[in-house]
Amino acid sequence: MRAALGLISLLVVLAVVALLTRKSLPPPTVAPVAPMPGMPTTVTTPAQAQQVQEQYRKALDQAMQQARPASVEY
Repeated sequence: MRAALGLISLLVVLAVVALLTRKSLPPPTVAPVAPMPGMPTTVTTPAQAQQVQEQYRKALDQAMQQARPASVEY
């Protein structure tokens, strides 16, 4: 009986601490991502969408062609 009361008391204290922490912390915010240089900020036409896709594809291909650092074996 004493162990059950101790466990219930611990859970109640944990719930109170969780509620107080939740109220005191600000909600998480998502940092805005800066657009890549040369990329349009908004896409309004299919031609612009095609251009953005092509620029992205070129940037991805360029990143894939860069040499990776040698892995260190332990």
